[in-house]
Amino acid sequence: MARRSDHDVEFQLGDRLRSFRRARGLTLEALAAKTGLSKGFLSQLERGAKIPSISSLLKVAASLSINVGALFDTPTAAAPPYSLVRRGERQPFTRAGSRHGYNYESIAFRKHAKRMEPFIMAPPRRPGRKMRDHDGEEMMFVLSGRAELTLGRELIVLEPGDCVYFDASTPHRTRSLGKGATRLLVVVSSLGSA
Repeated sequence: MARRSDHDVEFQLGDRLRSFRRARGLTLEALAAKTGLSKGFLSQLERGAKIPSISSLLKVAASLSINVGALFDTPTAAAPPYSLVRRGERQPFTRAGSRHGYNYESIAFRKHAKRMEPFIMAPPRRPGRKMRDHDGEEMMFVLSGRAELTLGRELIVLEPGDCVYFDASTPHRTRSLGKGATRLLVVVSSLGSA
């Protein structure tokens, strides 16, 4: 299966967001009130002009009463009770090379009723100053490279093979350290999701 371009995924994600919002009879203003995100930001997401963070995606999905995976794949009637996503089928949803962008790939989007969302993440070398938080819990496992996790007021350096698990409502951000490519397996759970 050919890998979709980042641009195609951005518009597909935006189209799905709009479709779910409209199916629930919500205006952009109503969704903004439910998520705490601005109407302008949500509008840009729907048009594919902005790429959401995991934190923003979780807030939108929870407000729409859907699982984040539903935004990346359309369920079929004969869907198996598991998600198999081959390496070339991963769904990227962050623009590569953006200034403070985290590059994410959804790796289990084919299973819609799940309590966890796993991603492969490449953190930027210079993240923005803003820390992120969301409901649930988060786990990071370093696949390659080195990373620095700012968790609240604590700085934690992570090496290949290290794993950190934390309450995701604690403000956090991650950055790559060193010259090599840093790749993390990130798993987020949202309390009350299924």
